[in-house]
Amino acid sequence: MRRFALALALVAATAARAEAPVPATSAPAPEEKTPQDWEVDLFVGYGQLAYPALDTANLGWSNGGAGFALTFAYRGPHFTHPFFDISYVPIISSGKTVYATTAGGQVVTTWASNSNWAWGFVLGPGWDIDWFRFRVGVGLYDVLVKTTVGGVTNTISQFSVGFLGAASALVWRPEPFAVGVEFRMVALQMPFTGIYQSAWEAGITGRWDFVHVK
Repeated sequence: MRRFALALALVAATAARAEAPVPATSAPAPEEKTPQDWEVDLFVGYGQLAYPALDTANLGWSNGGAGFALTFAYRGPHFTHPFFDISYVPIISSGKTVYATTAGGQVVTTWASNSNWAWGFVLGPGWDIDWFRFRVGVGLYDVLVKTTVGGVTNTISQFSVGFLGAASALVWRPEPFAVGVEFRMVALQMPFTGIYQSAWEAGITGRWDFVHVK
């Protein structure tokens, strides 16, 4: 009888253990991802020569011109981001009356105009601090000078090392876009002669995050 009671108790204990709820194992926490963005920026503004100062005493007129830039950047987990900038930099345009000698040796007055601009290809780092953005870079600039005297035009082109500094404030940010104002400085350096020319630009900038990973 004792053996029968012991067997019955064992069967009851096994059944109770089988019916007990199995504690659920906690699922692993989802991996937290850092936001990443590939962006394209467009800058449009006005610019002109900053240094050296242009002597306007003998000029009929002088001004700068419209400039623009297209920039590609990657923004990752840090506030520093790399960028590549392609830009058209207006430097100076001017005109004045000059004296020219004809083929027959006669001295005549004629109109002469001069235009100076550059195409830039720049790499560098940028920093985002809230709605402010700062960028510096170094790259290659194709500097062009176009001179027209008496209807005859001559254009020269020379490559130069150049430096870019830009500061912008993105005041309106409807994601994935942002719009603001930007100020740029470009310094051009010819080989073995040092920095010989710089230009400033001011205008409007816009940003589009065409690839956004959360």
